[in-house]
Amino acid sequence: MERQVYFGIENLALNDTQRGLLVTALRALGPSSHPSPACLCHWRTRLDGQAAIFEALFDEDHITIEAFKNRLGSIFGVDPANIGHDTRLVTLAKRESAVITFSRGMDYLRVVFFGYAHAGWPTWMESGDECRAYLAANAAEWEQFT
Repeated sequence: MERQVYFGIENLALNDTQRGLLVTALRALGPSSHPSPACLCHWRTRLDGQAAIFEALFDEDHITIEAFKNRLGSIFGVDPANIGHDTRLVTLAKRESAVITFSRGMDYLRVVFFGYAHAGWPTWMESGDECRAYLAANAAEWEQFT
């Protein structure tokens, strides 16, 4: 099933090559064509280049913990079963968002599924509301002020 949602990533210890490969793979998610441009994968990068937020009409199977472990395993050249993860929940606006930290001896990547937690998949608006609340709370890292 497809869901139009937002998710974010934050690099914790990936080297530049690994981060580049991951970002390239994530930019390829979503449909290759769609009558609505909002359904195509698009992203916003944090000012320091170490985090990004993605939005698209994603196949649910591509935005799971296991899918991320498989991508990281491919990039690192390790068995995805050896990649650990820790999950915590945060509420940014009205819905809980799952924050997953992936590790292998140390923390390498944090992923936030905006609006997705125990309540299941959010609507596009609910996911967007959580993402916008996150951006508002972290505006100094994401916006250039003149």
